[in-house]
Amino acid sequence: MRPRPALVAVLTSLAAAALATSSAVAAPVPAADTAGSVVAATDTDGDSLPDTWETNGYDANGDGTVDVNLPAMGANPKKKDLFVEMDYMSGRLATTAALDRIVQVFASAPVSNPDGSTGVKIHLDAGSARGATYNLGGGNEVTYDADLNPSATQTNAIKAANFASARKAVFHYMLWGDSYDGGCSSGQAFNIPNDTFIVTVGPKCNWNATDDINVGTFIHELGHNIGLKHGGTDNLNYKPNYLSVMNYSFQLGGVLKADGTKYWGYSSVQPTSINEARPDETVGLGSLGAAYRTSWKCPNGSTRTTAGAANRPIDWNCDGDTTDTTTAADINGDKTTSILIAQNNWANIVFGGGAVGGGTAPLAKTPASELQELTHDEWTEMQHR
Repeated sequence: MRPRPALVAVLTSLAAAALATSSAVAAPVPAADTAGSVVAATDTDGDSLPDTWETNGYDANGDGTVDVNLPAMGANPKKKDLFVEMDYMSGRLATTAALDRIVQVFASAPVSNPDGSTGVKIHLDAGSARGATYNLGGGNEVTYDADLNPSATQTNAIKAANFASARKAVFHYMLWGDSYDGGCSSGQAFNIPNDTFIVTVGPKCNWNATDDINVGTFIHELGHNIGLKHGGTDNLNYKPNYLSVMNYSFQLGGVLKADGTKYWGYSSVQPTSINEARPDETVGLGSLGAAYRTSWKCPNGSTRTTAGAANRPIDWNCDGDTTDTTTAADINGDKTTSILIAQNNWANIVFGGGAVGGGTAPLAKTPASELQELTHDEWTEMQHR
């Protein structure tokens, strides 16, 4: 992903220090966390939650008492489960309808399970704020802070005060907030992969946090927690062949489908790579683009969107025809010509980021350029192109 000076300043030295200490995981970890290390165990479905936890519950400190009752929460050792505790500032928690949509995106994922089903069962915990369906005994309203600054330190403090340490090996932790680090980015995941993220589309920066924006940003930031990047295999953004909400082009407006609908999840196909030095307009995104439309950048900085299916010819250099095969075109707008490689996100999910699953291996510090997120100004500009 290309650096953006205005956003580089957002990651203050304090936040950077909090996210990348010299010892362990480069992510906010609750200071109150005293749960013990986890011994490797059988994990039939590969979701980093051992079968014994999903069958009998999780005893965090080995005292013989179950601390996290996964089976009571609906866990299944033969179907992938993903747990997320959601704390929230007043007015920032997503609606029940938005949470329903998030659940459906994961339920419909083309991910195979040992029980013969497909999909991932995501368990969202908002406490009592969104009814019994989303109440797993956690999830709290926290004190309103219009600017989490420094974001890592403040998120860490809120997490330590509101997130039971016994849950750290099971639940991802997220916070519905307003803004962070003096900027207007839509969210932050602090590391890739990880166990903690924030969604910050609040009023301080005049975000209009519709269900679409909340759903897209939640799934985007959680995507970083489970190992996904803005460019799929790399950090290049705005790739027209990367059909995922991890791509800024589709995070807040949805992935465009050829049938006129929109998709708010991760990519399930990997269309042909595009060499910007000589993009072949005659093939579009190839056969794997048949179910989608897409967007790309023109030389004058404007954005175009295909009228129909993206497997048809596409005027990459915006010169009025779709016959060029050797004319260079910077179609992701980063001022360079690169080979744009897409990714099938669902085939590359990393379960067990950060402490989830009891992971203890240190993570390399994620580059600051990879942690920068879509800002309100960028989103506004995208709407007027």
